[in-house]
Amino acid sequence: MPKPRENPLLNFGESVFSNRDALSESYEPDRILERDEEINQYAAALRPIVEGSTPDNIMVYGNTGAGKTAVTRYMIDMMYEACENSGNALSTVFLNCNEMTAFKVVRTLVNELRDEDKDEFPARGLSTRDALDALYEEIDNREGTCILILDEIDHIENIDSLLYDLSRSHSTGNLEHATVGIIGISNDYTFRDILSSKTRGTFAEEELDFTPYTANELEAILRDRAEIAFRDGAITEAAINLCAAIAAQDSGNARQGLDILHAAGKEADKKNDEQVTEVHIRTGKRNVERGNIERRINSLTVQQQHILYTLALLEADGQTPARTKEIYSLYTSVCEQSGLDPLSTTRSVREHLDKLSMQGFADQILRNKGRDGGKYHVYECSMRADIVLEIDLRE
Repeated sequence: MPKPRENPLLNFGESVFSNRDALSESYEPDRILERDEEINQYAAALRPIVEGSTPDNIMVYGNTGAGKTAVTRYMIDMMYEACENSGNALSTVFLNCNEMTAFKVVRTLVNELRDEDKDEFPARGLSTRDALDALYEEIDNREGTCILILDEIDHIENIDSLLYDLSRSHSTGNLEHATVGIIGISNDYTFRDILSSKTRGTFAEEELDFTPYTANELEAILRDRAEIAFRDGAITEAAINLCAAIAAQDSGNARQGLDILHAAGKEADKKNDEQVTEVHIRTGKRNVERGNIERRINSLTVQQQHILYTLALLEADGQTPARTKEIYSLYTSVCEQSGLDPLSTTRSVREHLDKLSMQGFADQILRNKGRDGGKYHVYECSMRADIVLEIDLRE
């Protein structure tokens, strides 16, 4: 009689996790730690909404993982609670605007505000002006205050004209029974500079700045989240402290720390270890870095990938910074090994190197050898060469 087939999914030991979703980007914590000052500033800026007055526009700035979106979602909940107590009508739409045109933003807002039994605003055949008119109609029908929260607002094409129109919606008569306010979220501190003077004048926003977390703040955040995500005793205090120190030293980024905790927990489960230790944190950090680098490299063209790979080879061999002709010589060999036809001139490679430098994959350094040697550029890899070399090149 044949031996019964074993199910590999039933052979795992007990997981270190109790709720791994608590470490995901979509998780909304019940409480916000280490952002009391920012919450108080936010509350002061939102006060007109609770009082039934015309809302102020707000811009929330801060680097990735600084808590901007989490605090904003928390404050939306607080707004609804406060407006319910004060008897003021409130509606909100939260929208991530990454790689969206002004038309797509407005169309999405219209459809979010429309009742389910009403036809969606069409994706084609009408203009942004048509979409804005429909948006004002939906907002006015709801009355009270409508707050549009635009995450990654700096990614919207033609944002200048959109903000100008929305900021003047009441004075131009587009809204009669309601008022609208905008909360913009961005990690680009120069966002205001791209707006025209007339838009800056009408938008007239309050600014909130979310500074990077300190190591102590990150420890508190990661410890709190770890208590939810891991079983009792399944992660050491030293592991949490190391994770916080890594994130604080690198960027002050809570998202990075949470990602490392998640990766470390997965590593412990993979090895059937009962507890997450500093060893798992270091492995988790490397796995997170590798994943981030791989995603970025996948956005490059095939030729750019091969040039970056060549830079990493030179970097690993201690031969950088290198001139274009030195890079080109090894690059042709890399292409030959992977079956890719190389670019025909060093000038073409140099142009790609300049683009890689602009995108943060390489560092470009100007050398000046004086009257005899002249000026020229040398290049080196700005990413971890060992991780770049682990990634398979596309053909």
